[in-house]
Amino acid sequence: MRALKIKKPAKWVVLYVFILSGCANANPQSSPAQDALYSDNGNASKDADAGSNFDNLDLVDAGLKGKVAVMRVGSQLADNNLLSVFAGLKNRTEHRLDLEVETIYKDKAGNALNAGSWILVSLKAHQDQEYRSTSISSDAVDFLIRVRRAKKSK
Repeated sequence: MRALKIKKPAKWVVLYVFILSGCANANPQSSPAQDALYSDNGNASKDADAGSNFDNLDLVDAGLKGKVAVMRVGSQLADNNLLSVFAGLKNRTEHRLDLEVETIYKDKAGNALNAGSWILVSLKAHQDQEYRSTSISSDAVDFLIRVRRAKKSK
């Protein structure tokens, strides 16, 4: 490989600035996926939950911490005026995780509109999967997604 020969000091300065500008634009290391959050309410009305975040997702079992990464949480108002919610979950373990997920929809006053039903979600090792749900009432403007380990069948 040939050595770079630069004879004038001004060229060294240009080369140095060029190298630094390339390093400054490099993406820094991002935080782990479990710390990431995506909230999408671009189509939501002013009454819809504009603050979708980790407050809208509850890992019920403390034992899931470090095993399940929450990739994103959000909501949007669908064309039929029903609240549609989603959560991206990732299995961070080497084995399958059987989870149960429920969504509780709330009205403007914060009252629950449904009792919620637990839906089985199985994640293969290191799998990333999105959970989605839509309310059955146009009164829903807020939500809580709850995640727990699936009950063992006897």
